[in-house]
Amino acid sequence: MASPLRKRFPRELKNNLGKYLGIFLLMSVTIALTSGFLLAAHSIGVIIDDMPEQYSIEDARFTTAFEATDEQLNAAADAARDAGAGGADIFRNWSFDADFNHAQGDDGRDRTLRVYQHRTQVDLAAYAEGRVPEAADEVAVDRVFSTNNGITVGEEVELFGQRFTVCGIMTTSDNQALFQNNSDFTVNTLTFGVAEVSESGFAALESTGHQPAYTYSVRFTDRDLTVAERTDAEKDMVRALATAGATVDDLTDSSANQGIGYAADDVSGDSTMWSVLLYMIIAIMAFVFVVLTSGTIEEESAIIGTLLASGYRRRELVAHYLALPAAVGISAAVVGNVAGYTLMSEPMRNLYYGSYSLPPYHAAWSWGVFAQTTMLPVAVLVGITLLGLLRKMGHTPLEFLRHETSKGGVKRGFALPERLSFTTRFRLRVFLRNLGNFATLFVGIGFASMLLLFSLAILPTMTHYAENLHNNVVAEHMYTLKAPLELDGTQADREAWAAIDELQSVEGGKLTAVEDAADALEDAGDALQTAADKLQDAATALAAAPSSDAMQAAQDAQDSFARAQDSFDAAQDSFYGKVDSVAADLGKSRDEVLDMVEDAADIDAGSDDVHPVNTVDNGAGKIAQAEKYAVYSLDYDRGEGSGTETITVYGVPEDSRYWDGLAVGDGHVVFGAGLIDKFGFADGQTVSLYDKYEDETHEVAYGGDAYTWGTKSDMALYMSLDDFNRFFGNDAGYFNGYASDQELDLDARYFASELTPASMDAIGEQFVGMMDDMIGMLVGLSVFIFLVFMYLLTKSVIDRSARAISYMKVFGYRDSEISRLYVRSITLTVIVSLVVCQPLIIGGLTLLFRAMLLAYNGNIEIYVPMAAIAQVIAIGFATYLAVALLHIRRIKRVPLALALKVQE
Repeated sequence: MASPLRKRFPRELKNNLGKYLGIFLLMSVTIALTSGFLLAAHSIGVIIDDMPEQYSIEDARFTTAFEATDEQLNAAADAARDAGAGGADIFRNWSFDADFNHAQGDDGRDRTLRVYQHRTQVDLAAYAEGRVPEAADEVAVDRVFSTNNGITVGEEVELFGQRFTVCGIMTTSDNQALFQNNSDFTVNTLTFGVAEVSESGFAALESTGHQPAYTYSVRFTDRDLTVAERTDAEKDMVRALATAGATVDDLTDSSANQGIGYAADDVSGDSTMWSVLLYMIIAIMAFVFVVLTSGTIEEESAIIGTLLASGYRRRELVAHYLALPAAVGISAAVVGNVAGYTLMSEPMRNLYYGSYSLPPYHAAWSWGVFAQTTMLPVAVLVGITLLGLLRKMGHTPLEFLRHETSKGGVKRGFALPERLSFTTRFRLRVFLRNLGNFATLFVGIGFASMLLLFSLAILPTMTHYAENLHNNVVAEHMYTLKAPLELDGTQADREAWAAIDELQSVEGGKLTAVEDAADALEDAGDALQTAADKLQDAATALAAAPSSDAMQAAQDAQDSFARAQDSFDAAQDSFYGKVDSVAADLGKSRDEVLDMVEDAADIDAGSDDVHPVNTVDNGAGKIAQAEKYAVYSLDYDRGEGSGTETITVYGVPEDSRYWDGLAVGDGHVVFGAGLIDKFGFADGQTVSLYDKYEDETHEVAYGGDAYTWGTKSDMALYMSLDDFNRFFGNDAGYFNGYASDQELDLDARYFASELTPASMDAIGEQFVGMMDDMIGMLVGLSVFIFLVFMYLLTKSVIDRSARAISYMKVFGYRDSEISRLYVRSITLTVIVSLVVCQPLIIGGLTLLFRAMLLAYNGNIEIYVPMAAIAQVIAIGFATYLAVALLHIRRIKRVPLALALKVQE
């Protein structure tokens, strides 16, 4: 037989419609946002997980200073086989970082496209529009870069000043996240992108005189290697390349390649954040349920006592008071999931597809997401509410009948000081009697404030970080070189090195063939000279003493000379043939090539003590203000399974004009302030740094505050240039960079990269573009949470005081006076909560940021401007004012008859 209590459900739902509607909306909106995001994140995760094999993503890549020879690449492949990787396929994956111009979208900012030749074996592309480039003047451009810069199929763009027609919009599997440098903190989709051209198009870019980045991609034969096994094989490959004479500038395993792994890590991290957000809101809602249900039980205390005395079991009453919250929770979960799957999935997907270059999207169902956003929230909600009900139902029927079920707040007999005015004591009484409600209100305000402050502070924090990065760039131009390159030199030096550079650019082994032919010609010339000398001696002997023997010797000498002459002629023909082949490649005459060879012969290019000289004279003024430095990257183990931090080590002049105030020299190592802030190194602590290219560990000691420099975003180590070269075992004169306030014209063959303050400014713009939509959503959710929490929790205060309000009306108090007594108590609590919780929130956000960003390169200090704090307080209070108006209206509706009802 059904319980008669079920007949109370419609009336209870009608009388508390505002309460249950608020809970329903809060829960359904939260679940809609979370389920929409988690479904999109799961689908993106499935797409990313399928990409390594579907698009033949590389296992690793290495970059050499100059083109690797077949012998060097074979040595690397042999090393991979010997390391137990089953061998390795090594693919040429060269690229140009080309200056990009787009007339329709030109806003004056420098843009760069990393251009690859269309790849068919490794790191394949996924086309969203158009087709693969075929002609020499066709290019396919990355989808995200195209969207952000208004590029469409059929438009004309310029790369290195050459015109190309956009024939396709695509994404490349090794550039899912657009990082111009793997050590960058964030993606750059505004001024950096990737592109593909045809083979002839790549040759056209080579003809501009720019040198490509000599990058090679590796795929191991054994597809089941662990990351550790793979990296061991890669280190063996690098050692083999070095032994074979190659200079390896960079080695990156796919697990450390941000272009490949960053998007997946970001989606995974954000999924965790959204899940935590969901559980926090549901847990707080559950406590709200407990508070509201507790208020209902106290209000109906006499009825419950009567029912218990009449024979109703506690479990029946628990089930009765649990039914509506459970029904509301289940309904909210169902509606929230339906809305999330149908309405929110696409906006949430666009949050990532607007920032990451991923293949076309397709939704994938996940029972895990369904359980996470439907079953688990309802279980948590019902479970916590049930515990609260069981605790409340532990009283005896007599305690219910006497209204003695409330253990919170302060008992009625508590005496307040008489010196306080009636109004003050009344408001204190309201506060103390509802202490539990106000404590829950404080927690809710704190949580909503944290979410809102996070939303409002994230952009200032990232802008502040970008400003720090801007300040870390000490010169207007920071040039990194592949090898030392001297700016100062004579005109003869420049011509000689220009000849060397041009000769070394000849395709294949033609230059080596010329050198071999020259050696053969020299040997043939020596043999001819020897034969001529013998012929002269024989002729002299024959003239002095004619005889048959002398005649025969002269004839033999003549024959030997003829053979030597033939060999010399053949060697000469071979030499000139090789020279003509080189001349054809260079578009020069034979004599011009011979002059180049003669000029190059004056330089001992193979000596470690001889540095190339820049072939362009930058002028005495520019050369004088440019400053040499050296730079190298080492890894620091963050610990706790958080991966490794990439730390840049600089060697700078002791009295540098650019690194002003650095206490380098005499073996001292200066730590960037960001390293100290992030890792908390103590004075005198020894820090171990790993060189993944040489498989060596280096140790440096932190000397305290006197040896700390830069902003809290500075993650570098500094030492003098001499100490740097001793530290790494370099030649005494080694360097690989220039700091300059004036733009330098450097040979493309030796130029690696350029860093400017303007390139750092793009990071702030990038974060604004990436976070705008997300921040708007978070701000809206925060305000909504503010509104619902404040309404529900403050409403319970008014509901519990309804009889007292009715008494006051009987005694002649006007509605406005009653509102001042009750609403102002709530108002003061809200104001104090909003102000007091701000320092706690900032501390919590700092800890949250550190935990979230520990596994990422770089150091971001939480930056909360006073304006953001003021906005949080203003938005919170403005939200409360809207709620207060509803409460004033509710106080007006409390009937006088309520005071006349009998209360046992």
